[in-house]
Amino acid sequence: MGNLAAKSINVFFRFFLIIFFSIGAILLGGYAAFLAYQTIFAVPNVRVPAVLELELDAARQELYKTGLKMAVIDDNIFQEGERYIVIKQRPPAGTELKKNRTVEVEIRAAQTFQQIPDLVGKSIEEAGELLSQLGLEIGDIAYTQHQKIAEGRIIAQEPPAGGQRSSAEGKVNILISKGLY
Repeated sequence: MGNLAAKSINVFFRFFLIIFFSIGAILLGGYAAFLAYQTIFAVPNVRVPAVLELELDAARQELYKTGLKMAVIDDNIFQEGERYIVIKQRPPAGTELKKNRTVEVEIRAAQTFQQIPDLVGKSIEEAGELLSQLGLEIGDIAYTQHQKIAEGRIIAQEPPAGGQRSSAEGKVNILISKGLY
């Protein structure tokens, strides 16, 4: 009888261990499933920031701060040393997205703007040299007589001094004196 009691306690103990570890495995699996759900499905929504007209690096940082990624459409236009700005974004600013999603952007080379120097009173050669140093050039030239400025000197310019012009549209139109009248 003692042997039978020991065997039944041993069987009961094994049964208890199997039940205990089974319940532990089920609880552990449930916890793992909960964590997976939180990671995959319970991602918070964020609002897409406006990155239009920002430089590429600034746009990437702005999206990163919000918890979004950035993909550049047609990224084969990159050239070493160029600066690029965002001209289009998808989805648009203000849209709700899940965190860690990707915002697609289109870019173009950024134009650098130069401040227009004062050319009044200078000769065409002086003006041409000064503009070329800034990546600009003389555009249209018109001539007229002037009451104070001597022949061959610049009377007026468009855009005026202090204005800005991009290198793509880098022409400055000038009005030259034909002499005193």
